[in-house]
Amino acid sequence: MRIRIRILSHFSGVLGFDESSLYVRDGITFGEVKALLMEQLSNFIRPIEIGMYVNMRPVPDDYKINDGDTLYVFPRSSTP
Repeated sequence: MRIRIRILSHFSGVLGFDESSLYVRDGITFGEVKALLMEQLSNFIRPIEIGMYVNMRPVPDDYKINDGDTLYVFPRSSTP
């Protein structure tokens, strides 16, 4: 299934893009997607600075990601 990744604030300049898609397996949790993205983004941004929401709201790590969800990545100092 496909989810959107939206990069907010100055992170888009650091990463060089502001939106992308990610294909993930059915049944994946927010915690699993978050860990995957943190690993990839930590080459560019310190993990402690990264905040993530699903569909513009905080969700628990056990939230099951749905096809078409949008995951927002933002600096913790600027909550969307």
